[in-house]
Amino acid sequence: MDEVAEFLRRHPPFDSLDERCLAAVAGAAVAEMHAAGAAILDRPLATSAHAYVVRSGAVELVGDGRLLDLIGPGEMFGFASILAEEPLGFVARAVEDTVVHRIPAATIRPVLERPAAVRFLARALSEPLLTPAGPAPPPAATERRVAELIRAPPLLLPSDTAVQEAARAMVAAGATCVLVDLGGALGIVTDRDLRARVLAEGAPLDTPLADVMSAPARTVAADRRGSDALMEMLDHGIRHLPVLDARRRLLGVLDDLDVLASEHRAPFRLRALVARSADVAGVAAAVAELGPAIVALHGAGVPAPAISRMIAGVHDSATRRLIELAIDAHGPPPAPVTWLALGSFGRREPFPSSDVDCALAWDGDDAPELRTAMQVFAARVLDGLAACRLHPDGNGATASSALFARSIDGWERTTREWVVDPDRNRGLMLLSVVVESAAVWGPATVSDRLARAFAEAPGREAALRRMAVAALAERPPTGFLRDLVLEPGGRRRGALDIKRRGLLPIEALARWSGLAAGVTTASTSARLDAAEAAGTLAPSDAAVLREAFAFMSALRMEHQVARLRAGQEPDDLIAPSQLTPLSRRSLKDAFRTVARVQRGIALQLGLSGR
Repeated sequence: MDEVAEFLRRHPPFDSLDERCLAAVAGAAVAEMHAAGAAILDRPLATSAHAYVVRSGAVELVGDGRLLDLIGPGEMFGFASILAEEPLGFVARAVEDTVVHRIPAATIRPVLERPAAVRFLARALSEPLLTPAGPAPPPAATERRVAELIRAPPLLLPSDTAVQEAARAMVAAGATCVLVDLGGALGIVTDRDLRARVLAEGAPLDTPLADVMSAPARTVAADRRGSDALMEMLDHGIRHLPVLDARRRLLGVLDDLDVLASEHRAPFRLRALVARSADVAGVAAAVAELGPAIVALHGAGVPAPAISRMIAGVHDSATRRLIELAIDAHGPPPAPVTWLALGSFGRREPFPSSDVDCALAWDGDDAPELRTAMQVFAARVLDGLAACRLHPDGNGATASSALFARSIDGWERTTREWVVDPDRNRGLMLLSVVVESAAVWGPATVSDRLARAFAEAPGREAALRRMAVAALAERPPTGFLRDLVLEPGGRRRGALDIKRRGLLPIEALARWSGLAAGVTTASTSARLDAAEAAGTLAPSDAAVLREAFAFMSALRMEHQVARLRAGQEPDDLIAPSQLTPLSRRSLKDAFRTVARVQRGIALQLGLSGR
């Protein structure tokens, strides 16, 4: 293998190519040298005819005179323009003497259209690291509703249609898939299915679609965000999702490039840097860029929920890489294991100050020697996270603690016990984290099993009632008196703990009402939506809680970003003197709203005397 192919093979998306394809790409690549300051691409309104991979040096991408991103060795630019068939939107200049490999569009497009490249595209295009200062850009495709991203009507054919006829219809419609009408359900046949299941197998051209389709096809609701659809595709290894409206009517089909190709933001390099890190120090150095990235995103007007998802994504990437490094250094754990993110990371709602709550669940038993080995494994990963300044939870909710490291059977068994007696062995607290778990490493089905253990446990109504009592005990302040926070009962404090006194009461109400509605692991907003749909919360109560949660989340993020910008550790303590009169009034209204909803729920459940 020549040295160009060897270089490309070390970097995505080329790392998943077989040797023949890799050699073809390397053979088409032309090396170019550019002196410091020279323009590599200087026509931002033109569509790029090539993709460029940096071999050495660095390239800055500049739009409207502002730095969008800095591209280093092994990274690629120009490819988004090729996929979208739209203008570049930036000028590319060499920051120092730089060598790039120029790859023609006809060569790079098939590389990027492979299923194996979807994850590279998701990381490179859907989550920006740097964004221009000034007014917030139009919503990215990942933040828009799925219904807005549909480009053409769906191609829907009966199941007895011959594959040759279906292929002709796909060509005529410019479609990459055909949906199969199954009378109340949908099947799907993609162009890849036609190649793999018809051409490669030598199947007759009159083979009916029913014989080569995938069924039932996974679908996505029209009001979901593009990022949700993209994660669904990545999780299940698919590239097409039929889109259904609220009445389950077919609106169209979303493919991965509908979400990715319209992205003109700079590549999100941080998670790629984490994934390429050779040791713990490398992971820590990459994660050190998280703070500046958060500040840049906030300055560009990116909303708090999107920043929280980015923080969660970096946490997941760092955790996975640290697990891989621990396995490389010490060997795999003694049984298949799942690493679970809990709490705010499990809900995908962390902030810069958030501690890392986590747990382990493994196949097998709870024998002492196995548990000890798992806790040692967890401790190594947690040490790495601490080196990355992703600090483990100070209250001990970590995977190295015996309380949070159990076999899957053990978790299911104790979950059922906690449901019966939520006051035993911190059961109520542990139930709350069990239903907020998200798998970071290992089978994602473990989270589903734990949630199902709660949902199917007999007597869960008593546990839900205890959760309601706990949620009602988290009371917000009553308002402000000059530069003091007025707490229930008349106490006065000099600072507002926006997490504990503002957001926690809403999160607790959402957790209880969502669980009562049958929703386990989910974000706070999704739980409120489900509670409203199920009637657990009145629509007016759900609406005001959503508004209060969004406002206080934005205020918390603004406060923590201000501290990051000032070189200080982020915290949740906001001095009333820092608040504008409008923020004070809005907070007071939010506190009163939450308290009113709590009183209504207490009356509804007969808990008003508590």
